[in-house]
Amino acid sequence: MEHISIDLSLCNKDGLCISECPAFLLSRGADRFPVVAPDAAAKCIMCGHCLAVCPTGALTLAGVGAADAPALDPALAIAPEAAEQFLRARRSVRHFKRKLVDRELVRRLIDTARYAPSGMNVQPVHWIVVEDPDLMVLLVDLTAKSLRRLPYFLPFVEAWKRGVDLILRSAPQLVVVHAHRKGIDYATDCALGLAHFELAAQAHGLGTCWAGLFTHAAQRSKAIAAALCLPETHRLYGALMFGWPKYPFRRLPERKRPPLRFA
Repeated sequence: MEHISIDLSLCNKDGLCISECPAFLLSRGADRFPVVAPDAAAKCIMCGHCLAVCPTGALTLAGVGAADAPALDPALAIAPEAAEQFLRARRSVRHFKRKLVDRELVRRLIDTARYAPSGMNVQPVHWIVVEDPDLMVLLVDLTAKSLRRLPYFLPFVEAWKRGVDLILRSAPQLVVVHAHRKGIDYATDCALGLAHFELAAQAHGLGTCWAGLFTHAAQRSKAIAAALCLPETHRLYGALMFGWPKYPFRRLPERKRPPLRFA
């Protein structure tokens, strides 16, 4: 089976697939039909741009054709004003109901988050969803122990000693992302995955909060890595607390204007 095949009876010779391929695997032939590079299978990053841009469904990529790739539904397009409100309404939720998010919904969120961009479309992100209450408590405890040597974090450590969780905010669940230690920019790839998860969660009425204290400790703590059964070759790159929000938010607080210049 050819890595990229083109049905010449459907191709309209518009050259969109040629223009869109980031690896330059397609070129125009003498008859103006696209010609596939002989080493396409080795160099293709499987981004799917060629398949997505073809208006006639003439192209098949690694056995996947137009019938296997859902068409965009114009009815689901988000108006700019709706998108702006949705993004401005994102809140860091620190109070959660004592109710677990159903696993099927969590899987759906991660299934959406896997479409986040990654360098060279490597898709290096691995996911762990922590929902065992004993493990959640252990992770808070290990985080507090890891942070106790740094004066800045002492208020959080002292609060935990009093039984107040300011580290994971008594969240019912935690989603953790990890990837191989050696990569071009896996930290960014993992952050983008979590950002997509966060926004997908918001669309379903869930609340999230970036677990910065936990992440800071986890990247230095062998005990936390062991508790999460991280592979030795992997590094934890980020985490989000999540769950059903205890309180609704009704307004859009202002943010300071960002420094900006055009060069």
